[in-house]
Amino acid sequence: MFPALTVKRRAAPPRRVLLLAGSAVLTIAATLVSLAGATSSPPAASLADQLRPATWAMNLPATWLSAPAPPIRVGDAIDLLAMRTGDKAYVVPVAYGVIVLGVSDRGLVLEVDETDASAIATARGGGLLLVPLLRSTR
Repeated sequence: MFPALTVKRRAAPPRRVLLLAGSAVLTIAATLVSLAGATSSPPAASLADQLRPATWAMNLPATWLSAPAPPIRVGDAIDLLAMRTGDKAYVVPVAYGVIVLGVSDRGLVLEVDETDASAIATARGGGLLLVPLLRSTR
């Protein structure tokens, strides 16, 4: 071969080597971040997922209560009484064994069935205030 026809192999310019190394580092970092995001914990169960079959969640505002609720936690069972004050005062049991799903200063979130929901709504529609009674676990 003639020396004029042979091409010497030149080393890659330093900028190209630096760009290649930088792109490799960024590709590896992006892969690791995407894998870390894929192994995150599953989303928390929604309130609808916590309900038993044939039940609904009902918000009971604190303004509907005639007395403050006792110290209630999520999962406690309560009974609700409806009361009317005045000349012809009376108390009527409305719902038994209603499960508490949430507690806040603004009220309670309860798990109710159709009978409990309609009884609570009817009592409140009749102008009665509700009294929550905490059930014993024993």
